[in-house]
Amino acid sequence: MYIEPMLLVDQKEAYESKDSIVELKLDGIRTILSVNDKTRIFTRHNNEITSNFEEVTTAAARAAKAPMVLDGELIVSDLSTGKPDFSAMMSRFSSRSRSKIPTPGLTFVAFDILSYDGKDLRGLPLMKRKEILEEVLSENEIIKKIRYMESGFVPLYELCKQEQLEGIVIKKKDAVYHSGKRPKSVWERVVVYQRERCIVTGFSKKEKSWYIGIRRGDHIESVGAVKYGLNTSKAKALYPKLLKSVIKENQAYAIVKPEHEILVRFRHYTKDGKMRLAVVEDVYNK
Repeated sequence: MYIEPMLLVDQKEAYESKDSIVELKLDGIRTILSVNDKTRIFTRHNNEITSNFEEVTTAAARAAKAPMVLDGELIVSDLSTGKPDFSAMMSRFSSRSRSKIPTPGLTFVAFDILSYDGKDLRGLPLMKRKEILEEVLSENEIIKKIRYMESGFVPLYELCKQEQLEGIVIKKKDAVYHSGKRPKSVWERVVVYQRERCIVTGFSKKEKSWYIGIRRGDHIESVGAVKYGLNTSKAKALYPKLLKSVIKENQAYAIVKPEHEILVRFRHYTKDGKMRLAVVEDVYNK
């Protein structure tokens, strides 16, 4: 059974709250896991991916005491660091062989329980749901329950920055579960971002995106493309200048003189050195 998940609200800064708990924000795929006569897995958009992750459904059936619906995250952890590896998660998700080849570090981490033994639990306070989750779901090599803290929110966020983890989620203790909604000040995510000064090296004609690089000594190293943040007034003002600085082009893309700099915000570098979820945050005048 699919239940539409509750959504997160962005919060710019970490803060302390006696009325809340804090959890790590895991870098994976948000999933709804339904354990019944048949165990099924859905993405947050109600796409069923059960056949992709047969080892997860098998492990979940062993871990659950009775039929239940869980909200959680599918992750693949890097075995050398213990950190979630989003690239590895997406590689497994898109693999044609999928569940035929075991994926070391593949884990479903449950952070909420929405239904148990036929009873809808969404109207209960978060801490009561946590209590039930602790009692009725056991852990094994694939199924885990997220840990939470009731203090130290800011130090945990600072640790995330230091260790290049995705961030934290702050949740109100007495909050009921709002399926499909994004209520303010209930579930708040504080994401860790990095920032770099980049040079625009070109742009795509088919997709609205700019190619970007970082100067390394006497050359410019590509760090991917940015397609978010291009509708700001500063970015729009830069585009005509890019058109005038084209030095090579075809029907798909154009290469420009490396003379225009922008400030880019992004999550982290991928293993191939590209910026993940890059956003233009500022444009430097020239």
